[in-house]
Amino acid sequence: MRYRFGMLTLEEARAAILAEISPATATETVPLAQAHGRFTAQTLSAQVDNPAFDNSAMDGYALHTADLLGAGFVLPRHGESRCGDPPGRLAPGTAMRIFTGAPLPAGADTVVIQEDVKQEGERVVFPRSVQAGSHLRRRAEDFRQGDALYPRGRRLGAFDLALLSVAGVAQVPVYVRARALVVATGDELVAPGTPLRPGQIYESNRLATLLMLRELGVEAVDGGTVRDDPAALRELLKTSMDFDFIVTSGGASVGDHDLVRQVFAEIGEIKFWKVKVKPGKPIAFGHVGTRTHFFALPGNPVSSLVTFKLFVEPALIAWHHGVPHLPQLAATAMNDFRRHPGRTEFLRARLVTQDGKLLATALHGQGSHMLGPLRETNGFIRVEADSAGFRRGETVTAIPLGTDFS
Repeated sequence: MRYRFGMLTLEEARAAILAEISPATATETVPLAQAHGRFTAQTLSAQVDNPAFDNSAMDGYALHTADLLGAGFVLPRHGESRCGDPPGRLAPGTAMRIFTGAPLPAGADTVVIQEDVKQEGERVVFPRSVQAGSHLRRRAEDFRQGDALYPRGRRLGAFDLALLSVAGVAQVPVYVRARALVVATGDELVAPGTPLRPGQIYESNRLATLLMLRELGVEAVDGGTVRDDPAALRELLKTSMDFDFIVTSGGASVGDHDLVRQVFAEIGEIKFWKVKVKPGKPIAFGHVGTRTHFFALPGNPVSSLVTFKLFVEPALIAWHHGVPHLPQLAATAMNDFRRHPGRTEFLRARLVTQDGKLLATALHGQGSHMLGPLRETNGFIRVEADSAGFRRGETVTAIPLGTDFS
């Protein structure tokens, strides 16, 4: 057994975790439509040019600019190019009707939009301002066949799948999903819907952790709730070493009944168990067996949510060969917040944009047991360890959760 005594800073803890991650090695190839949320196992390259051919950016008329000068800017209409047609050829001295996305006919060097012309029977009158190269999409101006589009370790979203589809990628090599066991501990915990007896509370951490893991593309398994019984917890963990991650909540502190850290220390290797963050100081991280990473998160619900975001999420991204990144934006504080310095604190906050500026309000009720403010939470305000807080109007560091800042 070996672990670091004393509290680590946020940055030290994150670095220690990432240094201990044993990344995935197994891969699989999935159809493009099933690659959403998966991490790429190799560089993905374009299979075709985009655009695949010169085409029109607008509905209008394709022509050769030089033909206009000798014809008094009036040309006969001849032919048509529609989407799906093979590229045609422009008859000299004529204008061809063309539609958005349709192939540019050979011999044409510009497109004049239909709003700028006047039709006189089968003749088309053009403005004298026509210039070569207008309203064209040139072949491969976006990317060329063979261009690298995504590196290894990129998590693919809906926009990415749209790009890959256009690039002709039908099958995607990805890393297998991490398998994670989620367990809550505590004699006081019961499932919602069960009548509460004195001293009992409803358990919420396990559900939230399972959902956040699944949002990251992890195969998350519900391990249920374990009583404060060292033997029961020890047996569960010993039979769970085929998981890539074990995430528990509760029992990470130093009380007589906080058993998770003690049991992990017996059967595994703890790297650290205290971090200078608020909420969430008591968090343990280490290994069980040869492949399993474990996190023992605090039992207080908000502490569990915050430490998951700060520590578990980057570990899972790194395990899939991704590059963890905690987005941090400058925002204007909309209220005062004062405190005693000491730990890096993450305040639940409401972020909104107004007149192009990001505004951040620290919500009322910052206790680690208080979930009510989560109704309005769409971000955190980060308060550095040596800071006594901030005043309304000052610049603060905001960490967005999602993209809804309305």
